Amino acid sequence: MSEQPDLNALWADVIKKVKEGDINLSLWDALAAAVPLIIEGDQFVVGFAPVNMKHSGYLQSPGNAGVLRHAIESVVGRRLQLIPIEGDNLEAWERYKNRQQAAASGTSAVAASARQRSAAEAWVEFGGKVRGLYYEMAGRERPVLQAEYLVKVIPMIARTEEELRERQPDAGELHDAEVNKMVDRIASLCGVPPALIALEYLRYKGSRKKS
Repeated sequence: MSEQPDLNALWADVIKKVKEGDINLSLWDALAAAVPLIIEGDQFVVGFAPVNMKHSGYLQSPGNAGVLRHAIESVVGRRLQLIPIEGDNLEAWERYKNRQQAAASGTSAVAASARQRSAAEAWVEFGGKVRGLYYEMAGRERPVLQAEYLVKVIPMIARTEEELRERQPDAGELHDAEVNKMVDRIASLCGVPPALIALEYLRYKGSRKKS
């Protein structure tokens, strides 16, 4: 709190600078109601007692925001973002930051969940395509045709895995699980042990890396 007197003096200079411009009583009242709390990084935080929060909007309206930005830069000597919050003490500022952080974390979690759903949906769609190719084959019970099917779909799975991993690298566990599901599904369709399908799949991926 040792910086508070300096902040009060600084804020008084900002108000004085603003009042050198056009008369704007609503803005002036809002500035008078604001309590300077802290300069943190490139943010100048001012607080309003709950009863005075109605004034905070005047600091953020497009015309007033520009006036304040120039006044603060003139007084402080560098550009700062003015942050008006509810509460006129530093505890209110800490609560505000915690809420912002929680909101950002929630947004990230929602976005990650959406990406996971998108990847899962892509795998489901691809799985339907692979299954459809099998049932479209006439005489699919014949070993040679099943082998031709494997020769066709194994590269398709490898390309799809590569594309989806590049598109959504944070869904690694999902991709791993879906590749294993795909191997199990193909093994079931062709009546082949899953380990053999997985072996051929890894051999194919290895040959691509060498080439």
